[in-house]
Amino acid sequence: MSTDTLNRPEVAPSNPSSSPASTVEPLFSREEIRQFDSDDTEAGRRIGKILTSLFIYTLIAMSVVIWWTLRTVGH
Repeated sequence: MSTDTLNRPEVAPSNPSSSPASTVEPLFSREEIRQFDSDDTEAGRRIGKILTSLFIYTLIAMSVVIWWTLRTVGH
């Protein structure tokens, strides 16, 4: 898990005069950010597995077509 997102300061409002004098609360708690990071990591792993599967399928399909083409043209 990357901790860069946990240490990042909040974005200042574009018009400081319109904001109240109190401190701005973060949009997400540290636990929510950790969960987002965990979910993002899991999604990245799943996408990688899907892309790997599609690449292997393509290699197998191309190999079968090349074999069939060479066998058919060779006769």
